[in-house]
Amino acid sequence: MKKLIAIVSVLAAGFVGTAKADITMSAGSNLEVQSIGSSTNLSIGGSLGFAFSQDLGNGVTVTMSGLSFGNDVSVSGDGIVSASTLTNGTSRVHLANVELLTYTNEATKSDSYNSVSFSNVNAITSSTLAAGSVDSDAFEAISFTTASGTLTYAADLDVDYAGLGVGDVTTSDLADANVDAGSSTLTTSAHDGNGFSYSTSVGGTALTVGYLLDNSGGSDMIDTSGTFNSTIAVKAALPLGPLSTTIGYTQDDNTDKNTTMGASASMAAGSGTLSIGYVTSDAATDTTEMSAAYSTSLGAAAVAVGYSTVDTDGAANTNTITGRISQSVGTGASVFAEFVNRTGKASSTGEGSSLLLGSSFAF
Repeated sequence: MKKLIAIVSVLAAGFVGTAKADITMSAGSNLEVQSIGSSTNLSIGGSLGFAFSQDLGNGVTVTMSGLSFGNDVSVSGDGIVSASTLTNGTSRVHLANVELLTYTNEATKSDSYNSVSFSNVNAITSSTLAAGSVDSDAFEAISFTTASGTLTYAADLDVDYAGLGVGDVTTSDLADANVDAGSSTLTTSAHDGNGFSYSTSVGGTALTVGYLLDNSGGSDMIDTSGTFNSTIAVKAALPLGPLSTTIGYTQDDNTDKNTTMGASASMAAGSGTLSIGYVTSDAATDTTEMSAAYSTSLGAAAVAVGYSTVDTDGAANTNTITGRISQSVGTGASVFAEFVNRTGKASSTGEGSSLLLGSSFAF
């Protein structure tokens, strides 16, 4: 993470007469290999992002998310610009008895002796070049911060405040790729779309309220004046004695008006931290998830292990154990290992476990 204050200050002073602008840049890369069943999967990915902020001098600071490029197993295609494709339209033409006009002096010979038939002739009648797509999440959110709180508007805002499960301690999208999803799976209320959020503090409680004008997740909806589905979400984090607790609630205004509620708590235990979580949802079929995690350190290595059990009405319980160990190997660089083991699979032939080894670099 590096701040380009000097450069931005000079540019800002020269062009707009102010030296308050600040640009924050971040970049990183990961190299990972996953072993699952008889397969070995190798992935390399990275990210590059910019954030812009400006103090207006009146108690308000404006922050904008800028270009953010990513490329890993969670991104379809190459994550920046997908390859264009050329599509050819063809038609089949049948030509029969095409005469070859040749000169002959033989009176007994007719032109039919010089005839030939052509069939199965393909002719290109049209060509279409499909345009490439950009997946950059550019300039999709802007925040206004005052002493009383932060108001954010985003075209692709995530308000999954009730998704408070703690059992997954992995950080890589490749860790559980191709692992069977399980007989019981948790589906939460629609929580991604175009909307607002407001975060503030009331006494010792951190309170966040979110509202989506349109919860068509990931669509970057612009027109919210027509038929749409909204979502409201609330999250509160407060201390309760030795516990740090969070409770969340999300309800969408879709046809079924789905609701998700969740709670989590963490506390110091031994030389580490113990966390527990509980989530219930009726977004698909009534589902309950209970989870726990413990994180600690062994020498210079960070270690974490998590467990979750999911119970969906009419399906067998699905139990998942995850683990992660990470060791720093220099400034901004680390090596890590992660594993996933799942029982209660949806398919008897599906893979239930995987092991991942990786390295991470922050620039």
